[in-house]
Amino acid sequence: MNILIAICILIVLILAYLFYIKNIEFVRNNSICLKYIRDLNVKQNFKTFNSIEKYQKICNKKPQFDNFNIDNFTIAIIDENLNRYLRTLEDLKYNWKHYNLYQRQFDCILNSNYDYKKLTQNTILNEFFFRKLEVWECNKERLKPALDLVIHVIVLYTSPKGKNHYRKIFQLNSNNIEYYCNECLKARQYRQSAQYQRSLMTDKLRYQVLNRDGHRCVICGASARDGVKLHVDHIVPVSKGGKTELSNLRTLCERCNLGKGASYNPYGYN
Repeated sequence: MNILIAICILIVLILAYLFYIKNIEFVRNNSICLKYIRDLNVKQNFKTFNSIEKYQKICNKKPQFDNFNIDNFTIAIIDENLNRYLRTLEDLKYNWKHYNLYQRQFDCILNSNYDYKKLTQNTILNEFFFRKLEVWECNKERLKPALDLVIHVIVLYTSPKGKNHYRKIFQLNSNNIEYYCNECLKARQYRQSAQYQRSLMTDKLRYQVLNRDGHRCVICGASARDGVKLHVDHIVPVSKGGKTELSNLRTLCERCNLGKGASYNPYGYN
C-alpha cells in the first residue's frame, strides 16, 4: 500500500514538473508583472560587501582558552580595520533604507491586478495556474542585498598530547559591531587628548629625557647644583596636539618652563 502511495506521489510530481517545464517559458515571455519587476531590479543600486567574516584564535594554554575575552579580541580586530568597518556599516544602513522602499514597490507590482484572461485566452493555461507560475517566477527575481554584517570568532585549544580538543564560537551581528566601532572611536579620541598624553609621562621616560639633556635646562643651562628644580617640558604643548615622546620632550628649569607656559611658535625658537 505504501509503495502504491509513493508511486502515485511520484507520478503527480512528474506531471507537475512537466506542466511547469511546458508553460514556464510562456509565463516568462508574457508576464507583465515579471517585466515590471525586472525593470525595477535594474534601477536598484545596493551596496555589496562581504557580509560574513570569520576569525580564528588558537590558544596555547588552557587558562588562555578559559579566560578568552571576546570584547578585547573584537576591539583589536575592529580597531585595526576601523575605516573599513565604518564604511561597511554605512553601506548596511544604505541597503536597509533602500530595501524597505524596494520591498514596497516589489509587493505593489506583485499584487496589482492584471488582465490574466486576455493573457491566457489562447493557451492551455487558465488564469489560476498562470498566476501561480508568475508569482513563483517573480519571487525568484526578488533581490536579496546584504542586510547584516556577521563576524564569527572561533577559539580553539588542543591539549599538549592532543587528547582533548576545546572549541568556543562567538557570533557578532551588525549591532555588536557598531558598538565596538564606537568604543574604538572613543579610545582613539582619548589617545589624542591632553589627558592621555600627560598620562604617558612615566618616571622612566622622565629619567631618559633628563639623562639625554645632561640634567640641565636646555635654554639657560641651569642644573640642580644651581638650586633650580628641573621639569620635563613638551616642546609642542599637549594642548596644541603635542605628543609625549622623546622627540617632543626636553629638560627645562622651573623658571624657563613657567615663563614659556603653553606657548609655541612653529616658525621660531621655542
